[in-house]
Amino acid sequence: MNRWKISHYFQLLSLIVLGACTTEYEQQMPTDGSISFQVNESYVENESSRNLALPIQGVNNVVLTIENEDGSQTIFDRKSLPILGFGDEILIEEINLSQGSYQISAFYLTDSSGNILYATPIEGSEFGEFLAQPLPIPFEVTASESQNLNLEIISTAGKSPEPFGFESGMAGFRETFYFFISTVREKVDDFMDFIPAELTVSQGDHLLTQQLNGKLNKIVLPKNSENFDLTITYKAFQPIEKEISYDSLLLFENHPLIIELTKKRADEFYIGGTFDGDVQLSSQAAVDSFGLKGYDIINGNLTIGQTPEGSSDPIQDLSALATIEQVDENFIISGNPDLQSLEGLKYIQTIAQDLIIRSNPKLESFSDFTSLEYLTGLNLTNNPSIQEFDGLEHLADKLERLHIEGMVHFIDFSGFENATNLQKITIQSNTNITHLDFPSQTEIINSKVTVKNNPSLISFGGEAGGFMFIENLHLEDNENLVDLNGLLQTDGEGVSELIVKFLSKVTTLTPLFFNEEIEGIHLYYNESLADISAIGTGETINDAIAIKGNPKLKNLNGFEGISEMSFYIIATPGHTTSPPNKITIENNESLTDFCGLKDVKITSTDRLEFGVKINNNAYNPSLNDISGGMCKP
Repeated sequence: MNRWKISHYFQLLSLIVLGACTTEYEQQMPTDGSISFQVNESYVENESSRNLALPIQGVNNVVLTIENEDGSQTIFDRKSLPILGFGDEILIEEINLSQGSYQISAFYLTDSSGNILYATPIEGSEFGEFLAQPLPIPFEVTASESQNLNLEIISTAGKSPEPFGFESGMAGFRETFYFFISTVREKVDDFMDFIPAELTVSQGDHLLTQQLNGKLNKIVLPKNSENFDLTITYKAFQPIEKEISYDSLLLFENHPLIIELTKKRADEFYIGGTFDGDVQLSSQAAVDSFGLKGYDIINGNLTIGQTPEGSSDPIQDLSALATIEQVDENFIISGNPDLQSLEGLKYIQTIAQDLIIRSNPKLESFSDFTSLEYLTGLNLTNNPSIQEFDGLEHLADKLERLHIEGMVHFIDFSGFENATNLQKITIQSNTNITHLDFPSQTEIINSKVTVKNNPSLISFGGEAGGFMFIENLHLEDNENLVDLNGLLQTDGEGVSELIVKFLSKVTTLTPLFFNEEIEGIHLYYNESLADISAIGTGETINDAIAIKGNPKLKNLNGFEGISEMSFYIIATPGHTTSPPNKITIENNESLTDFCGLKDVKITSTDRLEFGVKINNNAYNPSLNDISGGMCKP
């Protein structure tokens, strides 16, 4: 006997009921154990050749009967339980039972009108022969354990109840047929962009409402000769209304009826085209109202969120914005306490400046930007529910700016491996990243790199090196960072300006090396820093140096490799101000040797005066002392 089977898994959601009330069910049947289900769809005879493999669709409830071992009733006599859809998965509540022996004698899935769409046949029936285990299915419930039951179901489309072993004329079992349908945006060069929509079917009376998702949707309807009225809606798009005969729908048993939805609507709300100016949408009503206008382009900043605390209308659904294809400045999604998905933004193709996704505690992904072709800046800040960082891989090599802050699940550069053209990158306050292996640049770019307040960060990934040239490197408050390996490629051009603050475990600046022209060095409160000889890889310093609060630093070895410090100072006629500090060396309790500075030529613009602070070190010479040879005690 030929049999072909495809499995669909029902994920089961346990419902925890809180409260002090005692129900009749709790009095009759103490909850000592539970059962859950794995459901497989089976096909009869050659039916599989006429079906397309799809997730189970259109179901709203599971109806089941559970009997005691002797056939006596429990409270689960044709009990209807709600089904919650979540993408292609289905959630139903777990069933609690007292210890004992039971059997399932009825199991089927119904639509919103109570029509049976799938059922498990009874043993001895025609269709029961196609199942490994038809009904009834015995099972045991033991204390404090969950029993997983495997049930097979068969679609009722085009079938009568008798082959299932049911009585003729069984309630909810109507003679049905099915067809396939897909909804797409307006086709361009025959390319089909599938979109979700809602389908309502009626024949005078309402027959069915079903969400259409993905490329294919199977619709099951009662068979009769009257025409069917189909209404298809999707937020800001023009609704479609069609009257179609039964015979016409039968033509789509093996391939889908394609419905094109257009953005241009024939109502008083639709405007379309370009909106000039900034847009701020802070409530769901504002999102829905703006979406009805059908704009393609926002010539300005688009901000979604900043919802006031305690708002009765927080933003939860962005599907009304599905007509937008381009944002000419920044696109900001910020401060949305209830937003879980960015679906509705999948048709945006261009964001001219930065995409900023910030402070959205329930947002789970940013992977809905499937049509995005142009993006140069990405900011992800304080979105604790985002666990995966893929979805923009195709744009990684176009990114020039990347800011990742307060992302608890950010642990590496997965999703950004090709981000080799970064001009500015900030990695800040990410509690769980331990190794930060930057993508390796393939050409010299003026990069600004900030790595700040990442408490678990240990290293930068080893010897390979990410950057060829770092214009400004700012490392601060990474308390477990051990060394600076992995930041620079050995054949690159080094660092121009360096800021190192509160790195308690870093002992040396090596293997960093500097550009010929150094634009500033700032070393603050690094508890273990003892070696700064890497400074000698540069040649000149063109801006201030500040070395403060480094208790293990004993000498300034490295500065002997610098030929000149040249400070640019702007004189303001008519204003009397203190000269700007250009050399600050303070509070380094072990520092006694300043001889690295002895032969360095120090100049300023037009010989203007500049400030020098050398205080509270183990030895505190003046610049004249140093240049005169009194550079250590």
